Amino acid sequence: MSDFDHYDCPNCGESFAAHPSARAADTGYCSPACQTAGEGY
Repeated sequence: MSDFDHYDCPNCGESFAAHPSARAADTGYCSPACQTAGEGY
């Protein structure tokens, strides 16, 4: 059984896997670039 969960990036729509304790799981973004674009910075 995998320790990774699947998420959809709210900025680009890309589906990705991340460990539940990872920052990507907290933010929901697949990359720092998507997080920056999605948060309007």
